[in-house]
Amino acid sequence: MKQSTKYLKIFCNLLTAVVAILFVVFVAPRVLAYFMPFVVGFILSLIANPVVRFLEKKINIKRKYGFALIIIFVIAIVVLACYGIGAALATGLIGFTDNLPTMYANAGIEITRALEQIERLLNSIPFLNGFDLNKLVVALEGSLNNVVVGNGEPTVTAISGFAKGIPDALVNIVMGFLATYFFIADREKLLKLTKKHLPASFQENVGNIYEQAIRVVGAYFKAQFKIMGIIYVIVLIGLVLLDVDYAWLIGFGIAFLDMLPLFGTGTVLCPWAIIKLFSGNLGAAAGMIILYAVCLVVHQLVQPKLVGESVGMDPFATLLFMYIGYRVSSVIGMIISIPIGMILINLYKAGAFDTLKWCLSEILHDFAQLLVIDK
Repeated sequence: MKQSTKYLKIFCNLLTAVVAILFVVFVAPRVLAYFMPFVVGFILSLIANPVVRFLEKKINIKRKYGFALIIIFVIAIVVLACYGIGAALATGLIGFTDNLPTMYANAGIEITRALEQIERLLNSIPFLNGFDLNKLVVALEGSLNNVVVGNGEPTVTAISGFAKGIPDALVNIVMGFLATYFFIADREKLLKLTKKHLPASFQENVGNIYEQAIRVVGAYFKAQFKIMGIIYVIVLIGLVLLDVDYAWLIGFGIAFLDMLPLFGTGTVLCPWAIIKLFSGNLGAAAGMIILYAVCLVVHQLVQPKLVGESVGMDPFATLLFMYIGYRVSSVIGMIISIPIGMILINLYKAGAFDTLKWCLSEILHDFAQLLVIDK
């Protein structure tokens, strides 16, 4: 291959890669957000399509009518589930908010006792004698005050903003269901249209990405939600036995933290146990440590079976993707960065980036040859 031809190919491939990265990072999120009802409709069509195919083949119901039956059933289930969950959450959150000042006062007393005990312990150590914890106490009290103050009554502006957002939400819901219907009803027509107007290489690449995404992301979130459910039941039972108020609500928060990589149940249970220990409540401290140990053991036993090695990632890669996700979109970015990282790693293993690797290796090789001085 001529040097000019080789570097023209390298330039075109690198330019394509740069444009693709810029599109995915800056353009694609805005496009997806703008057409979110259609994105949700497409996802729902993927979920409903197997059932529609079953009705079409086994019961001989036409695709359009089969989806109509499914969408009615799904709407009924969603409405009932949302009503039940919403009512339970509203009741729990109202009671939790009403008792928040009392819980704040009790927590302040326990934390003060714990800090006093820690200060006495530090004063008994010669080289830490005189260590002042007042600054830590003031900072902690300020943080708790901010939490309590932040849960004030909703303002008129917030209520009016919520009211204005209702028509938009209704339009998005209707558009989402209509998009789902057309994605199901005209699936074959849309596939033929796509294959007709898109290049074969592009279809192949998109198909590979789609298969990897469905396999990896589906397995990941399915496994994580199963683990979250198991941990929630364990934490709920433990908190009920420890006579903790609003155990079901606090347990849900702890189980959600356990679903996030590098966090786990110890993020809440360990500091809570330390406070209980130094405040003199040894039984509660021991119970929380035992609860944390049980959750840790169960998580380690269940996770390999549910997640599997095929969707696993190196710990350093996990940390790197989580940090990038956090910098891009805070907590939501941390959650979605793991499956995105899994897709990229699996695509790399499947050879999707071989051309890019060849371009970079050729550039580095030729640059290294350029630096060699003939004697």
